[in-house]
Amino acid sequence: MSVTRRSTPWALLIGLAAMVLLMITGCAGQRVPSDPMASERMTAGDAVSAPAPMSPKIPQSPPTDRDVVTTGSLDLTVADVAGSVDRLIELTTSLGGRVDDRAQRTTSGHRIAELTVRIPSPKVDEFLDGAQRLGDVSSVTVRHDDVTSQRVDLDARVAALQTSVDRLTTLMKSATSTADLLEAEKELTSRQADLDSLRAQRAQLGDQISYATLTVSVASEFEKPSAGFVASVRRGWHALLSFTDGLIAVAGFLLPWLPVIAAAAGVVVVARRRRRRRQ
Repeated sequence: MSVTRRSTPWALLIGLAAMVLLMITGCAGQRVPSDPMASERMTAGDAVSAPAPMSPKIPQSPPTDRDVVTTGSLDLTVADVAGSVDRLIELTTSLGGRVDDRAQRTTSGHRIAELTVRIPSPKVDEFLDGAQRLGDVSSVTVRHDDVTSQRVDLDARVAALQTSVDRLTTLMKSATSTADLLEAEKELTSRQADLDSLRAQRAQLGDQISYATLTVSVASEFEKPSAGFVASVRRGWHALLSFTDGLIAVAGFLLPWLPVIAAAAGVVVVARRRRRRRQ
């Protein structure tokens, strides 16, 4: 009985401590949901004060506008070379282009004409379609060269030199001595020459970009030699005329030499006669 009495105070103390802990835990648990708007305001405040996350960068697509130089060639076989050349020139002019070069030759009765035409780049396909209707196409080649970087480089160099020229012009106006004026004028002359050269290159490149360069060769159809007696007579007659033309050409070449040949022959004849008389 004495053991039971001594353990009773300790049990009471342990029970009181457990009740106090339970009450503290309950109060702490009730404080969180007591004001839900306050927690939302705190969350919103933290969201405002915190730096916004950076959005991922969207990769930019390459520019669609490219600077392209177009070149090509077209070989045609037609029945009428002269008429086809005239129609090609009309087609070129109607598309807003121009003819830069034209040549024509005849080889063994085979006529060939060559044209160098400049066609607006967007209308190259239209020109080729129209030209192919004039005869039989032997070959077609079209080449596209991207010169965007070259154009950008020239534009940048032109802009930089223009800025330098403007600065030198300003320095010349504010020069206080003759030596400074002469030095600035010398530099300005050199920079202006470089600037004019770059502008000429840029203009030439721009013309190549705007207008495609196409070489068109127009050849006549090959005529097979006709068989038969009449055709043989005709070929023999042409051969005789060619031989006669050759003899006439040789005679014309030797005509200026006749006096020289006659004088040399006379000297030889006189020398032989003298030898005979001495003998």
